[in-house]
Amino acid sequence: MSGTKQITRGLVLVALLGSAIVSAIATGCNGIDLSGLLNLRNPPAIIPTGAPTDSFHWSFMVDLRNYPDASSLAWDFGDGSTVSNLTVNSGRYIAHDFVTAGQFTVRVHLFNNGQVVNGTGPQLIATGSLPVRVLGPNTSPTASFVVSDLRDGNNALVPNGKRFNGSGSRDNDGSISKFDWDFGDGATGEGATVDHTYGSSGRFDVRLVVTDDRGATATTTRNLLVNTPPTAEFDFTVSSVDNLTASFNGQNSFDPDGTITLYSWQFGDNTTGSGIQVQHPYTTPGTYNATLTVTDSLGTTATITKEVRVTGNDVLVTSISPDFAVTDTTTGTITIRGENFMADGLAVTLEGGMNLVFPNAVNLVNSSEITTFFDLTGVPLGDYDVVVEMTGVSPVRLPAAFRIGTANRVRIETRLGDVVIELVPDAPVTTQNFLQYVTDRFYDGTIFHRVVPGFVVQGGGFLPGLIEQTPERPPIVNEFSPNRSNIRGTLAMAKVGGDPNSATSEFFFNLDDNSQNLDNQNGGFTVFANVVEGLDVVDAMAAEPLSGETPVTDIIMTRVRRE
Repeated sequence: MSGTKQITRGLVLVALLGSAIVSAIATGCNGIDLSGLLNLRNPPAIIPTGAPTDSFHWSFMVDLRNYPDASSLAWDFGDGSTVSNLTVNSGRYIAHDFVTAGQFTVRVHLFNNGQVVNGTGPQLIATGSLPVRVLGPNTSPTASFVVSDLRDGNNALVPNGKRFNGSGSRDNDGSISKFDWDFGDGATGEGATVDHTYGSSGRFDVRLVVTDDRGATATTTRNLLVNTPPTAEFDFTVSSVDNLTASFNGQNSFDPDGTITLYSWQFGDNTTGSGIQVQHPYTTPGTYNATLTVTDSLGTTATITKEVRVTGNDVLVTSISPDFAVTDTTTGTITIRGENFMADGLAVTLEGGMNLVFPNAVNLVNSSEITTFFDLTGVPLGDYDVVVEMTGVSPVRLPAAFRIGTANRVRIETRLGDVVIELVPDAPVTTQNFLQYVTDRFYDGTIFHRVVPGFVVQGGGFLPGLIEQTPERPPIVNEFSPNRSNIRGTLAMAKVGGDPNSATSEFFFNLDDNSQNLDNQNGGFTVFANVVEGLDVVDAMAAEPLSGETPVTDIIMTRVRRE
């Protein structure tokens, strides 16, 4: 078959040559131009020389064996650089430096000497081309990996199981083609992410070797602690002889794959201790958060915290809740908490100077809790001590712990004096919201952060330093009424612009008649109280030196309480 093709090609060439000769004779030409027939030759081959894979510097040679008639040549390297008018001897071998990596097509153009007979210049007789991928010098990759605990199909931890993820490794001029792991215990693995379970706890040097697509490698090693954490556990008892002393025992703590080497205690009263069994004397009765931290032989820790209640031997009153009631009413259940209460001769009294209030009933719930209630008909306003008495025990007193006041008055204490306000009867949501903030002591320590003379004094939302307080409850519904206008001496709730139902804790005093303004914007601002004492104190606030709208010296609400 190949012989047939060669014969056919030869016959075609003879036919073409014959046709050209006949044409030349017919036209009377003195010479025969065979340049058009030279296209039948294969394009000149461009051969890269040297080892250019990891370099921007390349060398090329053009094969001219099929082009003995070539007398000059020109090179085009595909990156914008060209060289022309080279002789065959000077241009057959050439070197070129590429500036950047990329895919380029290198071309060489061959020219003859032209035809002296008919006066034509050099003619292009052939072009050869070669696609070239220029990589430049290979930059080594970077190896990196993270370790996480291994979990089974039920999301339970696999003992001593770890997952290794090397996908954070990078190759800036190519790609990572291989990840080789040495887990430090004689085992190895391959892949970007691999799982491995160690046969025992310990410290292991884990090594990752990454190889890029051109064979360069990088290595990183980490010292890995493989250890099942210990479990912390303790019991305690309070001495029956000294009810302030507790004994702690951590012997039920354990380490499943080693030993516990350290037992560290924090007793909840800013004191510490160490040892499996410890005894600790507390100085005052109360409930403390005792914490045990155990450390195993490989340095892994575990912690447990328990409440420890010590009562001591003395009777103690610690709190009363609620701590406010309205005069001329009967209270609901009031709870008194303390230590070592006894039923024998148990009595509770409210003492306010010469005023004594006795309960309707007293109930001993347990040694640390008493419940009672009071009929406050005709009882004067003021602060009262809570006094608890029992047979054989001196009376125990909690000073000024209970306040008897009105249903609708609140006193705001400041460095400039006190302001007493009286709540309106027809804005129940707003007044109850305000009173709850008072009961929660939210306003104590806050400041009047905005003062606009002739307009308002605003507060209830910031601490000194303009530290914003987070409201404790959601915004309330707007209860504006035209029967309660924003006139001088009234209090109204502050709101977010464009949202009538956005009031929370902030309020303001009206320094002037602001009804035309504040009654007619944002749904109207809800007036909920009037100043009944201390309007001169409010005016003094408005006269304080200001920085913008903020007083230079903080006006702090030192205490806000029911009156």
